[in-house]
Amino acid sequence: MPVTIVVPQLGESVVEGTVGKWLKKEGEPIAKDEPIVEIITDKINIELPAPAAGTLGKITVPEGTVAQVGQQLGVILQQGESLPAGAQAGAAGPQQSNARPPAPPAQPSGGGAPAREPAPARAGAAVAEAPSGEDQRVSPAVRKLLKEHSLDVSGIRGSGMGGRVTREDVLNHIEAGKVAASAGAGAPALQQASGAAPGRTPVAPVAAKPLQPIPAPAFAQPGSREEVVQPLSNVRKKIAENMLRSRHSAAHCSTWDEVDMTALVEMRARLKERIKTTYGVNLTYTPFIMKAVVRALREFPILNASMTETEVHYKQYYNIGVAVHREQGLIVPVVHDADRKTLLQLAQEIEDLGSRARADKLTLNDIQGGTFTITNAGMFGATASTPIINYPEVGVLGVHLIQERAVVRDHRIVIRLMMTLVLSFDHRLVDGTPAVQFLHRVKELLEDPESWLLDSI
Repeated sequence: MPVTIVVPQLGESVVEGTVGKWLKKEGEPIAKDEPIVEIITDKINIELPAPAAGTLGKITVPEGTVAQVGQQLGVILQQGESLPAGAQAGAAGPQQSNARPPAPPAQPSGGGAPAREPAPARAGAAVAEAPSGEDQRVSPAVRKLLKEHSLDVSGIRGSGMGGRVTREDVLNHIEAGKVAASAGAGAPALQQASGAAPGRTPVAPVAAKPLQPIPAPAFAQPGSREEVVQPLSNVRKKIAENMLRSRHSAAHCSTWDEVDMTALVEMRARLKERIKTTYGVNLTYTPFIMKAVVRALREFPILNASMTETEVHYKQYYNIGVAVHREQGLIVPVVHDADRKTLLQLAQEIEDLGSRARADKLTLNDIQGGTFTITNAGMFGATASTPIINYPEVGVLGVHLIQERAVVRDHRIVIRLMMTLVLSFDHRLVDGTPAVQFLHRVKELLEDPESWLLDSI
């Protein structure tokens, strides 16, 4: 029987996606699990695999149309099958070419069936114009970036497969244009100011007597009031909605503590070069912190939970989200089963997730199922902050800059490498006592890593 292609669950709080591009046309053969259609969400762009082999019998949602989770996108037909009666006059397929179709072959004398006219679009259906020419070489995200900067894709050299223009190609093109414009504007002025002809050594200018005093500023005249107005992107809108939802739904409360990271910094310094050379993995502080967090969550399971109006869900698994900053907006990929992975495995997976997040290559599984989140503001120089809970989780740990501070040890002032940890928690479920105890336990583990890391490498 015909197999229906539907919009899958696209992640927590995501209820719809936009059909970016159909990768197959009606009537074309399809292999099982072959990418068939691209869906754009506020978080990621994904290519849906075909649920079965066969032929794409019908496209019911054209490109550029918003579709809800669970909505039918198209139909796959098996060999010998046909669409049910009345289903043939669906919406026109989105893969329409802007070029004029070739003339039909001459009919032999004696008559014959006339060429079939293309079926009209269904009333009320949103039909997007298919990209033509060079635009077919780029993804919807790249096409949007080109439109925002008024660029022609034909003038950009693509580094992707088959000459495909990637997002990095466009950004590099924009940056190169800025550098060229800056150099072009500065060179004549520099040459004129130096008084040197091209190819000759410049001569130090002779101080000239000022012709008149510097005029006083005219405070009566207002300064420039220029503004640049840009529409909010879908990603930024969704981030705003999620932040407000978290603020309005969870009872935010924060506690913080100072951690002496000296021992851990020294341990990492001894290991990082050897691990980089041997395994090709960049050993950051995040895997150490994640290991300590998982151990503390086992002792305080209330922080590894979520709640409804009537129930508390204690998670018996440890999927730790790691917040990643990117130009499109913040995203939280998830390290699944972090308690079962070694320090090196965590380091490799965290590096891979971060790279794919910034390249917009994450899958649905990469952003689903988190139970607790770590966010690192220290990499941008922050010494303290109060992160917002990644709802429906009940806790998020803020990691900050490691820096030398003067502290008191044994009645003496010494210099130690210190870091501030901040735990934001949902006070509807987590009381202050377990929150403070959890954070203090993380502090203890990070300050004495050799006592527990030997079985984690």
